[in-house]
Formats: sequence, C-alpha cells, structure tokens
Amino acid sequence: MKQLLVLTILFVVSLSMYSQSYLGSVTKQVNFRQGPGTDFDIISSLSPGTQIFVVSLDSENDFYNIIDIATDREGWIHKSFIKLGQIVEKNEGGIFAPSGQSSTYNPEIEIFNNTSLTLSLKLNSDIYSFSPKQRKTITLSPGSYSYRASAPGVIPNIGTELMESNMSYTWQFYIVTERR
Repeated sequence: MKQLLVLTILFVVSLSMYSQSYLGSVTKQVNFRQGPGTDFDIISSLSPGTQIFVVSLDSENDFYNIIDIATDREGWIHKSFIKLGQIVEKNEGGIFAPSGQSSTYNPEIEIFNNTSLTLSLKLNSDIYSFSPKQRKTITLSPGSYSYRASAPGVIPNIGTELMESNMSYTWQFYIVTERR
C-alpha cells in the first residue's frame, strides 16, 4: 500500500512538472518549425539567445512546443537546442472579471485589447486574435478553460478560468512593465 501511495505521488508530481511552462532561450542557430519534427515546414531560423516561452515539457518527437516571444509566433524546436530558465507561474486568480448575468445560457466575455499590439488569446485549443484597441465579445460553453494571452515582445500570461453559465465577463488586456 505504501508503494502504491509513493508511485501515485510521483505520478502526480511528474504530471504537474510537465504541464509547467518556462521561459528559456535558444542555445544555437535552429530551425523553428510548424510541427514537432524535421519533416514540418520551417517558420524561421532562430538565433542563439532568442528568448522563448516553453509551453510545457511535454515533448513530441523530442520537440518542445514554444512561442518566440519577440514575434508571438508559436511553433516547435528540438529540445536539445533549448536552455530552460525560470518557471512561468500560472495565474491562479483568473483574469476574467464577472460583470453580471448574461441574456443567454452560454457565458459571454467582452475583451478589450488596450494596447498597440496584436493580442493572441488561446482558450483551451481555440485561438482568438485581437487587433490593437479592438473590443470584441466572444461566447463560450460553460466550463473550465486553460488560457494563454500573448503579444509580440510580451511574456505570456497563463492560467485556468471557470466560465459559468448565464454569466457575463470582461477583460482588458494591457501591458505591465517593471524594472528588474
């Protein structure tokens, strides 16, 4: 019984480690690809030192799914060319503020991109794009959503959000800068 408990704990710890996102950098000139393998088209070539966001340590064919922070392009790089940096913490508090009851069963989110950059918002597997200063309402099914908000030159914001039926939400994307 004790061995089963230890194995269960190790399994849960390994799952949480692999779903974790990281900042990182490219260690040498590398092809940035559309998919996890050398048979996928090349998006671009990334130079040594290029700052990247590693979506998770779950690899496919030894390739990591990454975002080139400078361009906000998502693709794949072989994991041997990546130096992992600090962990990117998931936003536990959520980003979508309840704004009242909606007129429909499905939750609605009014999103305002309050920047001069193009915003990419990934909710589970769906990706939404917002032009600078664009305001748009999206309708979802009720449930839990993993989200990732990103823009060129910005470290992605990640987390999980519960979207309840008959509710409206608002969110304003803006950029916070801080000196280190």
